[in-house]
Amino acid sequence: MAKKPKGSAHPSRTRKGSTRDVKVERVGRVTIYKRGTAYYLCYRENGQTQRPKVDGNLAVARETAAKVLAALEEERPSPLTFHRTTPAELVAQYLDYAATVQCLAWRTLDRYRAALSHFCEFCEEAKVPKIDAVTVATVEDFVRFLRGQTRTRNGHQNGKRRQYKLTGIKFILGACKTAFNWAYQRRMLPPYASNPFSDFKCSALRDSETVDKEVRIFTAQQEQDFFAACSEWQRGLFLPLAQLGVRAGELTHLLISDVDLDSRVIHIRSKPEMLWRVKTRRRRVLPLVDTLRVLFEKLIAGRKVGFVIQNRAFAAGTQQPARQFKSDREFRQHLARLLDAQHESNPLAQERDLRKAAMKYCRTIGQVPIARLRLEFCDLTKAIGCPEFTRVHDLRHLFTSRAIPAPLPAGSQGWRYD
Repeated sequence: MAKKPKGSAHPSRTRKGSTRDVKVERVGRVTIYKRGTAYYLCYRENGQTQRPKVDGNLAVARETAAKVLAALEEERPSPLTFHRTTPAELVAQYLDYAATVQCLAWRTLDRYRAALSHFCEFCEEAKVPKIDAVTVATVEDFVRFLRGQTRTRNGHQNGKRRQYKLTGIKFILGACKTAFNWAYQRRMLPPYASNPFSDFKCSALRDSETVDKEVRIFTAQQEQDFFAACSEWQRGLFLPLAQLGVRAGELTHLLISDVDLDSRVIHIRSKPEMLWRVKTRRRRVLPLVDTLRVLFEKLIAGRKVGFVIQNRAFAAGTQQPARQFKSDREFRQHLARLLDAQHESNPLAQERDLRKAAMKYCRTIGQVPIARLRLEFCDLTKAIGCPEFTRVHDLRHLFTSRAIPAPLPAGSQGWRYD
């Protein structure tokens, strides 16, 4: 008679020598198993069987099982349960949250989308299936991946492609860190797991060729030459930038209703009807010095409605606005109706599309494009022999540099918020 094959010498081994689960004890609806030297829990939650691993000995497993049982009895999510998520799912859900809940500006969403798309591309290439598999070592590989990527400045289709600078890499890592924090709050990562992008030290990153860049500021002579070369219309563009320190977009969106010549102040605020927002989304009031008060009186020239700074053809009178408005309220209501009609004709239109429609209409009533400021600024700096100055934002630095060593009158330096 043939002998029966003997079983495994070890109770946690099968006859073929494979490791098997050994039931240790049961805590209510939660069962503790031992597999090799590690402990696991087994329980049903939301119709699915969960088998999370417990880091620790049997005492830790018993304590954890009691916590899980308490959560199940109270119909709370188990402290060990999380939803395994792919990188593509994380990016899609986080961008939807940023757009529909946070309501971030569409340009900000574009930057986040571009940054996170690099993460998805890397995970696909490195075969990272789920975000809970991302570690600090994975982040290091991601940085190596980014250093080999090229991009055009501001995403321009026809621009020259260059490698990412250190600031660009840090922005991408920061966007990923924010997305992972959001994922952790929504139980997409293991409990008590740390954010690998937080653990990675961005401060230790360096560029291969570090060049100290100083902020370029006009000297007194260059400033004098610049404004001497300005035409009357160009002076209206650049003098407020230099003396108020406002941003280019804030100046081109400044309405006559934002200027109070009697109180000698201007109001910088968002324009929801144009789908344009101040960068900080905070309203502020700036004082008008005598020079700017006289300039604004000349620019407004008795008009009641419209933009303070008009495009060259409108300022010269060779082109008339597409429509005349009796009040600022009428102008805003007309613009709101125009955007509503645009949305009705195209229900799938995004904020970007509506913003373009608003900009297109504002051009017909005299608004100056921001690109026109840049072109005029570069033409002037070339004319005075300073072609290295290429950013209109340099005039904002000029205001700051003048305000610090030589204090301005009260209320001129700081912002007053309403």
